[in-house]
Amino acid sequence: MKLLARGRAWVLPDEVDTDALAPTIYLHQPPSEYSKHCLETVKPGMAGKVKEGDVVIAGKDFGRGSSREHAALALKYLGIRGVIAVSVAPIIKRNLFNIGVPVFEHQDIPHTCDDGDEVELTTSTFKNITKDMEVPLRDLPHFMLDLINNGGLFNMVRKKGGISSRSRPLEERTEVQEVGPTKIYPAYEKYVDIVVERLERGEVLCGPFDTTYGLFASIKRPDAVKKVYEMKRRKEDMPLTMVVPRERFKIYADIPERIQKLLETELVGPISIILSKRADKVPDYVTSGLKTVSLADGENLFMKLVMERIEICGTSANIHGSPPPSTLSGALKQLGDTVTLAVDGGPTLYRIGHTVIDLSVNPPKLIRAGPYSVSRLRMLFPEMETEEEGLPEELVRGHSVIELSPEVEIKASSKGH
Repeated sequence: MKLLARGRAWVLPDEVDTDALAPTIYLHQPPSEYSKHCLETVKPGMAGKVKEGDVVIAGKDFGRGSSREHAALALKYLGIRGVIAVSVAPIIKRNLFNIGVPVFEHQDIPHTCDDGDEVELTTSTFKNITKDMEVPLRDLPHFMLDLINNGGLFNMVRKKGGISSRSRPLEERTEVQEVGPTKIYPAYEKYVDIVVERLERGEVLCGPFDTTYGLFASIKRPDAVKKVYEMKRRKEDMPLTMVVPRERFKIYADIPERIQKLLETELVGPISIILSKRADKVPDYVTSGLKTVSLADGENLFMKLVMERIEICGTSANIHGSPPPSTLSGALKQLGDTVTLAVDGGPTLYRIGHTVIDLSVNPPKLIRAGPYSVSRLRMLFPEMETEEEGLPEELVRGHSVIELSPEVEIKASSKGH
């Protein structure tokens, strides 16, 4: 029996939906902000009073509505550590368990609790301390207990090796493989130090990104950057992308105030942003001598840990002009024994190159369409132009054509604007 939560009971009525838990008008904000509006139409003032360890006690059909994860996150960010309801919508039940918040359905408990009761929740019992009442709970399946014990799905997967196709228990000693000259590490957090050290020594990493597999090099190793071009068989007059944490974009580029706000709210996800670079922070050999720099952060957990430790630049891990790979095996099939350092993180999320937009010019120019919504960009930048050459009409219309190579010569800014 494990203690899951101990705190105040927040009693809610039947049919509390996801719009009440996470009002859509605030969803452009991060969870720490939109959670402050959780249940403001159902229980005004609750969000500001919830403390860590509190429990939601609800009626029928709790969490009905949208499948988006925001509603579950809003509860977790407030400090809610358990939910008990007469019945729970399957989607929010899944979302809550996936972020480590246990959910129980019980026909009687919600009718016996009052708002403000002190309660305690374990894996097998519910106790109303105020009313001196204890009720047994139905045992959770072992896989749900694993989610709770590990703090959610992503923490559990991370501990067991990320989303690598070679994921296996950490104690096994056969997890690192050697294929010819290539040493392949699974995307486990414990290998971040090794990968960073080898990047610092001047090796090129073939590893997972959110869109395709990429080739990454330290920007402080011009020899490694040159090797990226050689491995891709790509001309050195085509700039690489700086792959850095979002909050550090301003270190490498001059960012107008409006664009900075959009980077924090709207321009998040599989998109690369071209901006005027800070020449003292970005070497010319990364940007092919241009006065601009392409910046991206990506959503891959392993690469996020790497980019927090070392300044890197990168590009897709394919021979120039060939389709970009969505798996490590696809990358190695193209690049062969030129790769000495690789990380296997399983199939990539989007499987097509980043959307690329040039915000260093006025009006902004869409260089390459991709997973990020083109229609959304047109809403943010009605004056936006598209690249005249190299942009397939299918992609202009917002379709993802996976078979097409995302390699496009970035001609914008070549005049130094």
